[in-house]
Parts: sequence; C-alpha cells; structure tokens
Amino acid sequence: MTGTFTPGTDTLTADILEKVRAGLDDGGLDAIVATSPENVAYTSGAAPPSQRTVRSRIAAAVVPRVGATEVIAVALEGPVVRAQSRLDTITLYQEFAEDPVEVIAASLKARGLGDGVIGVEETHLTAASYRKLEAALPGARLVPVDDLLAALRMIKAPAEVERICRIGKAAEEIARDCCAAFGPGATERELGNFIAERYAAAGGDGLTMLVVGSGPRSAAVNAPPTDRVLEPEDVVRLDVIGTAGHYYSDVARTAVVGEPTREQQDVYDLLLGVHRRALEALRPGVLTTDVYAIYREAMDAAGLPPYHFVGHGLGITLHEDPFVNDLKPTPLEPGMVLCIEPLTLLEGRFGMQIEDEVLITANGCELITEAGDLLRIGG
Repeated sequence: MTGTFTPGTDTLTADILEKVRAGLDDGGLDAIVATSPENVAYTSGAAPPSQRTVRSRIAAAVVPRVGATEVIAVALEGPVVRAQSRLDTITLYQEFAEDPVEVIAASLKARGLGDGVIGVEETHLTAASYRKLEAALPGARLVPVDDLLAALRMIKAPAEVERICRIGKAAEEIARDCCAAFGPGATERELGNFIAERYAAAGGDGLTMLVVGSGPRSAAVNAPPTDRVLEPEDVVRLDVIGTAGHYYSDVARTAVVGEPTREQQDVYDLLLGVHRRALEALRPGVLTTDVYAIYREAMDAAGLPPYHFVGHGLGITLHEDPFVNDLKPTPLEPGMVLCIEPLTLLEGRFGMQIEDEVLITANGCELITEAGDLLRIGG
C-alpha cells in the first residue's frame, strides 16, 4: 500500500460526518465501510471514475466511531482521489498485486476493530467480496447499513442544498435558453449539443442522461437526442440530468414548436395546475402518498395516463428516498430536496412533463426552480 494524504476540512465534511457518526451511535456500530459509488462520494467527497465501470476496483470510505476517517481506492485513481477526498487519510492499493477487500480488513484491524461491529453495504458488495471480508475479520460482526445510509442522505446538509441549488438553477436557465435559441428545422441533436456545452460552461461535471424528445418521441420516457428534425406543432420534452460536484440536477421542461394545438395547451395547463397544487401541499408531516394522490386523481379525472410516481428525492444520486408514489407513505421533513414532476405520455403522439426541484422547509417548501407557461421554440 502506498502512503496517505491529509486534506483540509470544510462545512460539508463536518455536517456529513456528524450525521454518519450519529448513525453509528444509533445503530450500535463501531465503523461504517461505504463501498457503493454514491456512498463513497457522499462520505468522502471522492468519486474514482473507474469504480463504476471496473468492478474489481473497489473503493471504500471508512468512518469509525472514533479516530481518523479514511478513503481506500486503487492507486491509478490516486490523483483524482487526492483532489476530491475530504477525509483524514487516503490509502491506495496496487491493482492485481493487492486485494482491496484485504486492504479494508487490514485498516479495520489496525484500528483495533477486528472484533467490532462493522456496517457494510450488503446490496453493493458482491457475495464473493462479502464472504472474503467475513473470512478476513472472523471476530467481527458485519451488519447491513444500506437503509441507514439512504435515510441519512434524505436530509440534506446546508452545503449539499447549496450545491444542488446552483446546478439546478443553471439547468433551468439552460433549458429555457435552448428553447429560445432554436426553431423549426433544427435537430434534436443540435439542441442536445447546446445543452451539453452550456452545462459544462455552468460548472457541470457532465450530463449523465439528457432527454431531448420531439414529436412522438416526446412520449418516450428517456429519449436521447437524435437527428430528428423539429417540425411545427411538435411537442419537445427536455430533461436536463447531470451533476456538479457529484450532486444532481433534474429539471424538465416542455415546449412546442410554434403555436400549440388546443389539445396540447389543455394538457399542459392541466399538468401545470396539478404541479402547483402538489407544490402547495409540500410541508413537514405531509405523506408522500397524499401528494401522489393529488396527481393521480387529476389524471384519472382527465382520462390521461398517470406515471407510477410524481416525485423523488434528489442528491448524490438521481433517484433517492423519498419517492412520491402510492406505495410507501413517507412523512416529509425539513431538509429534504425533492423533484416534483407530473407527466403524461401519450404513446405515438406526444408526452409532457413539468419537473421542478424543491427544498422542504420548516413551514412548507422553497422552490429551487419554478416552471411557468408552455415554452415556445421558434414562436
């Protein structure tokens, strides 16, 4: 193993580590070992790029109840990890020569936690890695912390909210500017390139999924841009999904090329009304299922196909708890960041979506982005 690196601290580090250590206390844990890309990034600030694509390059963030925090990663990702990590130390292992699971076990043993209660991400580690960690720590008790970490991430620290707001507002402005910049005859790909360039200029890490669906393609849930040419009366659905500083934007807007038909305007007006009623309902204590009911009842009354959820949490991942659907009643709490996104998809014809990011506050909600009238392209 190579050496260590000691970065400075910041507000985000302090806030997140305080929450994680409170979770350790509540769960009776001696340490948490986060290994999924989202939770390594959440706890350490580091996101080794190849962690998502090369399964053997396991990364881990080790947060003990007491003592130094540590991020463990493959040595070839050292420059990225050094630049990004907020934890006390960095340990790098040599690919092929060292086994990352053994490196994690050695770190825990060095802390005197070889017989401790260790929280691991059961749904992320492979069965083989889990068995190997158990064998390397025969005196320890491994317990799952997947639900604990998901619950911790639901309530955002102020510095997390700041990051989400910054890139969310940028995504909203980019979508609006995109509609103003083009007209009939442009291609979906031209719109997509415009959005990608502006997103990078706004400080985005990159777009992880961009929807530019026009005409009948606007009814496809995740329609990437193609060479399809925009025609008058086409509905165009944009969903700007990407990250900045590892935190997501997810802002969707609907436009029409030129003037809308009566049906298009009526459907949009219905969605906008539902959207605003759902936003007005957001406050601490309200159940997510009750918010979904506002959407579902309106869609049923209008004879339009509803989607299976109308919102979700947003943060270090695109979709996280709580989900706003009719399956799991979760009370809203201050500090949650949600995307509220009523949509309807009329297959073969057109689809419309309005998606805004909101912060739940002590008295209601604060809009991070705010949709308005149906946008025009070349109108």
